[in-house]
Amino acid sequence: MNKTRSTGNNARRLRRLVFLVPFALFAAWVMWWPWPGPVNRACPWVPDAIVVLGGGDLVRVRVASRLALAFPEAPIIITGDGGYLLDNLLEYPIDRSRILIEPDAESTFENASLTAPFLERLGSKRIVLVTNWFHAPRAEAIFRKEFPDLEMVANFEPAIHPLAPWDRMARRREKIAAIWYLMRYGVNSFLVLSS
Repeated sequence: MNKTRSTGNNARRLRRLVFLVPFALFAAWVMWWPWPGPVNRACPWVPDAIVVLGGGDLVRVRVASRLALAFPEAPIIITGDGGYLLDNLLEYPIDRSRILIEPDAESTFENASLTAPFLERLGSKRIVLVTNWFHAPRAEAIFRKEFPDLEMVANFEPAIHPLAPWDRMARRREKIAAIWYLMRYGVNSFLVLSS
């Protein structure tokens, strides 16, 4: 009887270990391993549209305003924003008539899918995505999957080291989101990071 109990305890310990080791490695990756910094490529052409992803902060406003001033003919599409980005963007010398609003997106996936009618109406062939550094790989991967024929480049302010607490938390959240989008939508942010 004792030998059976011992074998059962060993089997339970092994099952726990098989679960806990991968979980601990995943948690360590999320918490402490760095998220490779994406390369901020200059826009090599005049974009047909500047797409500003909502849910961001004033960093996205600064990047969008610089692009808007550099490409004064390009319309600006703000997607998934409750007015915060628009209000702050209008503090720059940008004509309101250039700005198109897509208010309903609640995720990066919806940013891409709900922006499609705007890009089609504009006949866009080249776009610049405006987001944060930690979000750029996933955003670019989603837009590339949604619009395989569009030329695009993501533009963002690079990370400042040491990272601010908000950026550290956002980087951790982004790692989990990248795994989720890979499983849910088949969008591989890690390929964008390596290219």
